[in-house]
Amino acid sequence: MSPVTTPTFGAVILAGGRSSRMGSDKAWLPWRGKPLLAHVVDVVASVCNHPVVVVAAAGQQLPPLHPAAIRVDDPPEFDHAGPLVGLFAGLGVLAAHHTDLTYIGACDNVFLTADYLRLLFASLLDEPDLGGILPVDTPASGEATDRHFPHPLAGAVRTLPAHAAAREILAKGGSRPLFVFDRIGARWLDAASLPDPRVLRTCNTRAEYDEAVAEDSAR
Repeated sequence: MSPVTTPTFGAVILAGGRSSRMGSDKAWLPWRGKPLLAHVVDVVASVCNHPVVVVAAAGQQLPPLHPAAIRVDDPPEFDHAGPLVGLFAGLGVLAAHHTDLTYIGACDNVFLTADYLRLLFASLLDEPDLGGILPVDTPASGEATDRHFPHPLAGAVRTLPAHAAAREILAKGGSRPLFVFDRIGARWLDAASLPDPRVLRTCNTRAEYDEAVAEDSAR
């Protein structure tokens, strides 16, 4: 009888953005008594049994993080190629660790929960032919629009094919993480089906952050 292998779960958290609309480094914003990046890494590390790779800009100062965190800087050879560069770098670390499944997130995902991560990983384990899970906001019934809003920085992928896809996309001049999900054959996850769709929310401006803090304080 072949030995039963335990699936390995890791994560890539992008923290190297310029935070220009926020006006200060989002990684250091206070959230539930700690820096926001530290909070997000703690949530992810509570589910993952492989490293949580935090991708930062060269020279960027980060708060103290969970022991499971590994820092890697954006590789300079892909300057101006957007968040896909960080994703490629982080997936490369996890590929070297032979990590099966990877959560892809951002440091400003304030309402992220461990249950949401377990849902993503469980979905990939249940569908072995699936390359990834891409959460998407879909129009409500009766809305006068057919636009869909994907959340590639709140999804999960199979590490090796996603890393290979990111490399190929960068080589062709691409820069969007969404292209990785397109290439690996991801399934959409309707945000409306989630117990708490706030797990997909990010804070790009001070107003959005202040609103999230007020909402969290009112719980």
